[in-house]
Amino acid sequence: MDGIAVAPYGPKWMANRKFFYSAMRTMGLGKRGIEKCVIDEVPYIVEELEKLCSSDELFEPSSVFDPAVLNVLAYFTFGNRYSYQDEKFKELIHINNEFFQKAKFLNQPEFFLVTLIPGLHKYWLPQYRKIHKFVKAEIKHHRQHLDPQNPRDYIDCYLNELNQTSDQSELSELGLEMSIMDLFQAGTETTATTLRWAVLYMVNNPHIQENVQSEIDNVLGFDQLPKYEDRTRMPYCEATVLEVQRMASITPFGLLHCSEEDQKLGGYHIPKHTCIMPSYHTIHFDPKFWKNPNEFDPCNFIDPNGKVGTRDAFMPFGGGLRICVGMNIAKQELFLFFVAILQKFTLQLPDDVKSLDDEPIPGMTLAPKPFRV
Repeated sequence: MDGIAVAPYGPKWMANRKFFYSAMRTMGLGKRGIEKCVIDEVPYIVEELEKLCSSDELFEPSSVFDPAVLNVLAYFTFGNRYSYQDEKFKELIHINNEFFQKAKFLNQPEFFLVTLIPGLHKYWLPQYRKIHKFVKAEIKHHRQHLDPQNPRDYIDCYLNELNQTSDQSELSELGLEMSIMDLFQAGTETTATTLRWAVLYMVNNPHIQENVQSEIDNVLGFDQLPKYEDRTRMPYCEATVLEVQRMASITPFGLLHCSEEDQKLGGYHIPKHTCIMPSYHTIHFDPKFWKNPNEFDPCNFIDPNGKVGTRDAFMPFGGGLRICVGMNIAKQELFLFFVAILQKFTLQLPDDVKSLDDEPIPGMTLAPKPFRV
């Protein structure tokens, strides 16, 4: 198994992960480069929401968040930004969403049973193959139009690296395919789902939404686009995003880990080759670490000095060597998209609805039930 997420720990996994970060630097996509990609998407989000406002339509968050988040990844991976109305792009979003919907009967521990129980794979494998086919077609197109002196995106950078060596024991075209698949499956649905939770928590907690908008008004006003560095001047906004991540805990379990040697941890003996899966949901709702853990409260992340503090019991992107490679991209998307929306719009419940159901749909990720605002 190749890739940058679930591949076994070893030379292939380390090489692909190292190359991911190297390619981002090569393309100028350090933190500021990512920020530009995200900020460039903001006007399109605002435009879509303004269309809905002018027609008095209710807002279904997925219709805007899915293409916005996928566009940031598409620019980095394929070198393209797609129109929200592009049929090829809409089909890719549909296939990706269908994959997660087909697998929604599985939570993460159970998902790994698909390798053990015949027949389980039929629920999600067709969608997986469709995404894989799309990725392979993009790689083929890039190979046919590759300019080694001017790499346009992640695929070009990877192909350049492959062309410079005959040894594909670590980096390979299959590794490229699987790395992109990992990015699609881990970096699109998760971020878009977190933004949907953010909308839900804002309409269910209008006093918190008012506090967020007050801070935005004081720091940015109505017309100034947010920058990621603005979070240092907007602690309440940043804390609210973090609290959304804690309360939603959309990935309740982390990736499987395996002990390489016999270990003792917290008084427990862990034999060599034991599979271990962290429960982030348990950590995020542990009353030992959180006051009133079942209540939505951004102050969980604000220290006595009014600044956003770090919390050891907060792991939305995992931890250790397998911490999410797309963490910096996701952090910027969440903060910048969230602030940009609440800068321009107030989110409200429909007239006949008192509150939105915050009980998640169980599955590979914990998503809110479909809703409109």
